[in-house]
Amino acid sequence: MEGYKRILFIGIIVIALGVIFSTTLSDKLGSLGIVFIAIGGLLFIASTSRKKKEEDEARKKPANKIG
Repeated sequence: MEGYKRILFIGIIVIALGVIFSTTLSDKLGSLGIVFIAIGGLLFIASTSRKKKEEDEARKKPANKIG
C-alpha cells in the first residue's frame, strides 16, 4: 500500500475512535476523544499533502519514450 493511503486510513481510524470516545464514553474518555479527533485530522491533512506532493513529482518526471 502506498504511503499516503496508509496514513489516510490510520487517520480515519483515529478519527472514528475519537468520535466513539467523545460520544459513547464521554463521561470517562471525552477529552481523549477530542484529542484523537485532532490527531486524526492532522494525519488526514498530512496524507493529502503527501499525495499532492507525490502527484506533482510524477508530473515533473519526463516520460521515457521508446523509439
